Amino acid sequence: MSHSTTPFTLLPSPSSDRAIESIRRSSPHSQPPEYNIRRNWPGLFGNSLLIMLQDPQATHVAGYQAFKAMGRQVRRGETGIKVLAPITRREPRLDAAGQPVRDDRGRVLHRTQVVATKPVTVFDVRQTDGPPLPDPKIGEAVLLTGQAPAGLWDRLQDLLGERGFHVHRGADLGGANGYTDFGQRLVMVRDDVDDAQAVKTLAHDLLTAPIGPSGTGGGGGCSDDTPRGSRLGLSWRVLCWAHDHRSTGEGIVADWLELGSGPRDVKRLAVPVVGAVVAIDEVPGTALLDASGRPVVVVADFFRGMLASGASVSSLRSYGLALLRWWRFLAAVEVPWDRAGRVEAQDFVLWMRMVGPAGRPGGYAPATINHGLAVVKAFYADRIAAGQGPLVNPIPEAVHRDGRRVQAHHNPMQPFAPGPRAPLRQRVPERVPRSIPDGLFDALFATVRSDRDRALLAFWVSTGARAAELLGASLDRIEPGEQRIGVHRKGSRRLQWLPASADAFVWWRLYEARVARPSGERALWLTNRSPVRPLTYPAARRMLQRANDALGTRWTLHDLRHTAAQRMIDDPHLSLTDVQWVLGHAHLTTTQLYLRARPDEVIAKVLEHHRTRAERPPAPLVPPGADGYPADVLEVLLGGGRRG
Repeated sequence: MSHSTTPFTLLPSPSSDRAIESIRRSSPHSQPPEYNIRRNWPGLFGNSLLIMLQDPQATHVAGYQAFKAMGRQVRRGETGIKVLAPITRREPRLDAAGQPVRDDRGRVLHRTQVVATKPVTVFDVRQTDGPPLPDPKIGEAVLLTGQAPAGLWDRLQDLLGERGFHVHRGADLGGANGYTDFGQRLVMVRDDVDDAQAVKTLAHDLLTAPIGPSGTGGGGGCSDDTPRGSRLGLSWRVLCWAHDHRSTGEGIVADWLELGSGPRDVKRLAVPVVGAVVAIDEVPGTALLDASGRPVVVVADFFRGMLASGASVSSLRSYGLALLRWWRFLAAVEVPWDRAGRVEAQDFVLWMRMVGPAGRPGGYAPATINHGLAVVKAFYADRIAAGQGPLVNPIPEAVHRDGRRVQAHHNPMQPFAPGPRAPLRQRVPERVPRSIPDGLFDALFATVRSDRDRALLAFWVSTGARAAELLGASLDRIEPGEQRIGVHRKGSRRLQWLPASADAFVWWRLYEARVARPSGERALWLTNRSPVRPLTYPAARRMLQRANDALGTRWTLHDLRHTAAQRMIDDPHLSLTDVQWVLGHAHLTTTQLYLRARPDEVIAKVLEHHRTRAERPPAPLVPPGADGYPADVLEVLLGGGRRG
């Protein structure tokens, strides 16, 4: 790449590389790029910025076929770098009167116009294997000369200082114009270049240093669409200036010097309770409503894809609730969904950790945060593949030191091997499954109000089925004579017949004899109130909550599954693989969690140990004469009594 504003080299290649060459021809130096890369053609410089954001260590990038033509092969599992390629259209040339321009033979002359953009994938040379490149560089970077806008260096230095970074200028930087040492919190810039180049280099380091200033809007040659509340906002406008190399422009400098006061204060962030996740009659059956009560179209498209891939209704609702939380946060920070970046993702996690929902001190649980991150990441990955939203997923993924994606070659038949956590993901403490002791379960069973609820509890603690699996059972999937019930397993959706206790079928018979089942209704579990309809998971959860309120307990529906598993584990006639089959675990290691001692049982055993020792008769302080030792001497030698 011959532009002075980037350290990267783009190699020639077919397909994506031809697109990059088109960028080169359509990017005059006199025109600074616009930020809105979906509506405005950013040119070569815009792609340089995209490369820096995704892979700051990239040096020479090219397309897959270009590396293949040079004898190098992109390694399997490597994650590519997204850049923008032009979509062109041939149009006739028109004169001042609007008439087509013709050549000497009367043929209409045409020109190629860039009408849109599309994302294409390139790779860095570090992601490839093969012989060394003969001459990877197609042009040396040209250093900027002259003076920078007054005060710009000081402002950038202050922003780095607010994050604990020190800025120094040195002579020997190993051939680089600058670098950032995260271990020592140090940013180095060469001291043998003009101020213009020094400021441009410092702006580049702002893309890699953890800075998140709140921008105020663009000025000068940059677009007013510059994103707010992210490090991209500042760095983009500085790099715009570097690209255009304006030595004047006091208005631009004023905008830079007025950049916000620092990161968001998420503790004081008021997240509005707007929007909802509702069931609809149209496909996909679940909709996310925004603050105005209208369905979010991009989420509906995402749900349609999930439904086509075999996702269940409960999965759509679970994903919808996670996206609703993200949508509410974006509404609070006034960032559109397609402008969200890594800074918004980071603040989102901080808000969930420190604030969380109203009335719940301490924020969300780590598992809830991780689930939300996974959902948001999947949503953006789907929209990026569809050509919507930002080019870079705001949720980062875990990578190895060599740049490979973690678990890129994972065997789905094997458990996931330990690896580095992705950025922003929380460390989830290992939990021992919580089962309900027999005495407390009897009290819980006696508290529920109807035969239906008693039948449900009996089935849950005897089959070990998940709550949603049992609630989804149909009337033709129960066989009292065989004492088994058929459920569709979570994930695989395969039908599995599970044995159940005799009393579970007795309670179901009593319930079925009294229920007013509508004609043609095949759902096994129905509501007790009119209009009669299939029992839902939230309704079953409220049933259990009423029993908890009466007893002062906090049991969950999943605790019933844990209870069934623990009872089967404690039975010496059942093997571990038998329990694995009943529970539907894909891996035996999951079932082995129930082999660990339960804290309540350990505490009870230790207390019994202390009680037994306290009831034992005290041992004599000094044993009777041993080999002729006097009793007073033994008392001195033994310390005057027994221990423990």
